[in-house]
Amino acid sequence: MTRKSDGESAKTFFQMDRFVQMNGQWFYTTREGEERGPFDSRSEAEGDLIDYIRHLNHMESYGFKK
Repeated sequence: MTRKSDGESAKTFFQMDRFVQMNGQWFYTTREGEERGPFDSRSEAEGDLIDYIRHLNHMESYGFKK
C-alpha cells in the first residue's frame, strides 16, 4: 500500500494493489468492489482489467453507469 497526499485539500489517500494471487491463481478487485478471476497469470488478469475498463467506458458513453 502506498500513501499519496493531495496538496490542495491536505487529504491523504491510500493506493492498494488490486491484484492478488491465491492458490496459484490471480484475481483483481474493481473500484466497485467486484472480485474478478481466477486467471492463470497476472498479465492475463491485467489484460482482463483493461477490457473491463474499456467496457465500462463504452457503456458510459451510452448513458449507462455501473
